[in-house]
Amino acid sequence: MKRMKQIYLLLIPLIWFCTSCTQWQRAEAVIAMADSLDVTQHVIYNDTVALRQTIRALNNPLGRTFKRNTLAKAYYYMGRNLEDDYNQVERAAECYIEADWLKIENPIYQGRVNSCMAGICADYNQDSLSLLFYERALDNFERSENEWYYANGLLNICMIKCAAKQFAEADSLWKMAASYSFNDSYRWYLNDIRVIYFYYQETEYTPDSIIYYIQQTPITTSYRAIKIANAFYDLGQMDSAAYYAEKVVNDFDVPANKVSAYYILHKYAILNNDILAADSLASLRMDVKRKAETEKIDSLNAIQVFQDYLYYCKTFIWRVIGYSALVITLVLVVLGILWYWRKKKKHIDAQVEALQSAEEEYQQTIEEQRQQRHDALMSHIELVRTRHPKPDKKWNDYSVFRNELNQSLLCLLDKLAEKKLSEKEIHLCVYCLLYYDISTKVLAEYMIYSAVGIRTFKQRTAQKLGTTAANLYDFLVEMAISD
Repeated sequence: MKRMKQIYLLLIPLIWFCTSCTQWQRAEAVIAMADSLDVTQHVIYNDTVALRQTIRALNNPLGRTFKRNTLAKAYYYMGRNLEDDYNQVERAAECYIEADWLKIENPIYQGRVNSCMAGICADYNQDSLSLLFYERALDNFERSENEWYYANGLLNICMIKCAAKQFAEADSLWKMAASYSFNDSYRWYLNDIRVIYFYYQETEYTPDSIIYYIQQTPITTSYRAIKIANAFYDLGQMDSAAYYAEKVVNDFDVPANKVSAYYILHKYAILNNDILAADSLASLRMDVKRKAETEKIDSLNAIQVFQDYLYYCKTFIWRVIGYSALVITLVLVVLGILWYWRKKKKHIDAQVEALQSAEEEYQQTIEEQRQQRHDALMSHIELVRTRHPKPDKKWNDYSVFRNELNQSLLCLLDKLAEKKLSEKEIHLCVYCLLYYDISTKVLAEYMIYSAVGIRTFKQRTAQKLGTTAANLYDFLVEMAISD
């Protein structure tokens, strides 16, 4: 039996290790598939169930140590899904933080994580926070020596500089980015940033400039559509403004932009004296505004998560120093205590021996007293059995029954009464103790009970005491001799 236990103790960690290896292999396969889709098709892997299982399998001390990159990528892909497909920005922010903290070895992924965090901040005009993350992303892209990511990183920072009205720096960054030549999507983004540059200069450039630059790119995003709609609205060209506002409403699902689009359409309906349409559009605008406010709250919570994370990173080194100092102090204290106890060891050992001796004597005394009570109980039982080979009829009166037997049985009847037993149940227990060698049939006669029902009654009484019918006699003896 002992050897079997040793084998089991060896098998448990082995089984756990094999299970972990299998889970790790599955996790690696999931992230390999996600990377393949990302690189070859530029598509974000969207099986959130598989990603969640990967995170669950690796988010432990061993996984975070030996599968750090795999876990970090799982958090990144999960964050992208939560943000892009489910609009759960706060949860996405938490995933990006986990990915950033794990420090993916590939600087491109590290830069993308920071770009995602910066994008969330930029959506709600948290320019300083957004700039910090974009600059961190640019550093990673520069280390990767990937020109496409680096050029996009320049444009991201340029956008924040424009919002901060730092036009000289923004212009310089834009020109650096313009020196790169990539695909159409990059050129469109280049034009978008130039539009932002003109837009924030308000006094020097007219809405015509905005329209011109945006019209150099197809209307593939809600951002571009609403910018053109607003530009035409500023120019008073309501037909064109309404046309692009309709595109914002029908082709995209960005609540913040829909609020502006419904505003334009509402004004356009009033201009055309279409009161019913104006009322309907006003109602739709309020609905989408509430949705936009809900998303804004979630995003603001995400920004708070980022701020807390940056504070944690900033103070981390001091916490490490503090914890290290605490550990060193504790080690010194422990060493001092050990030295003190070693010095006093002989004295302590003597005290321990004295205490052990006293404890043994006490236990011996307790055992002797218990044996005396046991012997006394057995003597009383034999005396009662001699006087009453079978229960006396007057015992049917419980008060007589108690007066005659309670003291002889070491107050057992009172102890049973404390267990909330009925008088009939106490009669049964006392008879089982006194006449322990009688048959069930005879016990039923003593109890004036049916032979069929006495077993059930005895079993139910034993359960009420917390024992079994088979062990009832031993239980009652222990109860009687206990203090």
